[in-house]
Amino acid sequence: MRIVLLVVLLHLCLIDVNAQNNWAPDQSLKLKNITSSVVSPSGSKVVYTVREAIMTDDRSEYINHIWMCNADGSNHVQLTKGDKNSSNPAWSPDGKLISFTSSRDGKSNLYIISVDGGEAEKITDVKSGVGTHKWSNNGKMIAFSMLDAATDKDEKNKKAKNDWYYMDEEVKQNRLYVMFLAQNDSSGKRIQKLLTKENYNINSFSWSKDDKQIVYSHGKTPKANEGLNQDISVVDVEKGLAKTLITSLGNEASPVYSPDGQKIAFEYSPAPVDWSGAKYIAVFNTKDGKITQLKSTPNEGAEIIDWSADGKNVIVLDGNKTLNSIYFLGADGKGIEEWSKAEKRFITTPSLNSTGTHFSFILQSPSSLPQAYISDSRNYTAAKLTNVNASFLDKPIPKTEVIKWTGADGVEIEGLLTYPINYKAGQKVPLLLNIHGGPAGVFSQNCIAANSGTYPIAAFAEMGYAVLRPNPRGSTGYGTAFRTGNRADWGGKDFIDLMNGVDYLINSGFADENRTGIMGWSYGGFMSSWTVGHTNRFKAASIGAPVVDLPFQNLTDDIEGFIPSYFQSQPWENWSLFDKHSPLRYVQNVNTPVMLQHCEGDQRVPISNGTMFYNALRRRGVAVKFLVLPRQAHGPTEPRINLKVMQSNLEWFSNYIKP
Repeated sequence: MRIVLLVVLLHLCLIDVNAQNNWAPDQSLKLKNITSSVVSPSGSKVVYTVREAIMTDDRSEYINHIWMCNADGSNHVQLTKGDKNSSNPAWSPDGKLISFTSSRDGKSNLYIISVDGGEAEKITDVKSGVGTHKWSNNGKMIAFSMLDAATDKDEKNKKAKNDWYYMDEEVKQNRLYVMFLAQNDSSGKRIQKLLTKENYNINSFSWSKDDKQIVYSHGKTPKANEGLNQDISVVDVEKGLAKTLITSLGNEASPVYSPDGQKIAFEYSPAPVDWSGAKYIAVFNTKDGKITQLKSTPNEGAEIIDWSADGKNVIVLDGNKTLNSIYFLGADGKGIEEWSKAEKRFITTPSLNSTGTHFSFILQSPSSLPQAYISDSRNYTAAKLTNVNASFLDKPIPKTEVIKWTGADGVEIEGLLTYPINYKAGQKVPLLLNIHGGPAGVFSQNCIAANSGTYPIAAFAEMGYAVLRPNPRGSTGYGTAFRTGNRADWGGKDFIDLMNGVDYLINSGFADENRTGIMGWSYGGFMSSWTVGHTNRFKAASIGAPVVDLPFQNLTDDIEGFIPSYFQSQPWENWSLFDKHSPLRYVQNVNTPVMLQHCEGDQRVPISNGTMFYNALRRRGVAVKFLVLPRQAHGPTEPRINLKVMQSNLEWFSNYIKP
């Protein structure tokens, strides 16, 4: 009897061990991601892109390939293959061709392929790389943006190691080009024409109804900071003459022509441009120059998807607490409708086909993997198209739900709580607090199992941890007042919002106060480094790309207006305020073991932030490790580096907080 019982117990243990390996980082890297979907003009077919991680002895990268299926989800065909990335698919107006960009020859060039299959044709031969591209309405041209290439002199100086330069001088710009598909030069190549010779940077563009003009938004340079002070201009395709349509001290961006070509919708932020402030949608009348501001979405952060086919509405996407919503805004400024109101899953990457009859988008939830869907544009009716990751669909994903508690000043705060897998009511469990970046980021109801990122939520839950992902004041999705609620107060009331969430779970008997950890990247890294300098309640901390010194950060990052926008001054105008909110000034209080992670190529939060915090903790004798990530920018983008970061976080917390 004892032998039989032992066998049964061993069998149960094996089942439990196998269950806890479903979402381990090495398993999650096998997942594929749907990254975009676009419906054909007729509404009968959909092209979509699938991304997967490639890891061999000499490669570590994510690549996309393009697939096509019928609008009823049948007949899935892979259009591009090979070991190089192919992405950004777009339909020709007649629905017979699909254009896309691919790096198969080392540069991002433009290709076209027939819907009937066959070999793709390369139609550009660039020295830098094709960015965004869009077909003309008549299908005879493709407009695209492209960064200035290095000149022969540049290459010669680089080879001779004579490649010094003065900062901010001779900047390479994104410029607008047009490819004439039916016109060839004397060598037989399709004619390619530069449209914008002005010394500014093209960010987005749209064809006019008659294809005679292209409207575009542009900033001073490609620098991230200068993308918030754009103007809108229009260029004559035949003559190449440009003129400015809309300019102000604010930001005018993402222009889109109406179906009749008489109006232009655009995104607008008033001066002085505020990084976390409200953004509106407006319509410019090309005949009289009148501008009409449309109804605001609840979050006041909408991004334009397109116009409705009848030209009566501008269609936008905006955050709606932990979800996204698609809204129809009356072009006359009088109405707003939440088109996707019935959807309780998380919508991403929506697109409208060129005839305005169908949307395609990606839907997911915390416990369901992302898939592509299609809907008629008149009424929201999401029909599933894909079944990517079929071998993973029967694996249980730990439960996640939205919870609420009271933050500072009695403000209601929301967060996402992921339970340990197979959690039973009444259990007291270890808790990890995960803080998002931004600070105007948000934790949304996306799937917790993913093949990239830094903190593997599903893997933590399989190991027995609960994970709380709060949306404290400063988060987007809850309106402008909430999003701007941490002005000149980083580490103040937002810190209270976070700690109150932890206390709520401890006081309810759910979380074990003796087994708590904290982790976060970017602004989440700021808050994590701030927290360990103000409390010893956490047994371990994982801190990624932290801002630890506000004056240093502001004077070295690539978004120089960002921190002054939040603190309403430049560092030299109020050194004491910036110092007061810098985690480095409280490093003498830190006793919590810390693992730091930072990317060598990070320009958004320069790695010296992490180095300063590491050296201070090391000299004080605090347990600290510093994981340095070569080649990466603000976050890991290579699969093998992603794998290392995820595994390191799992190991770090298991050393200090036993699940």
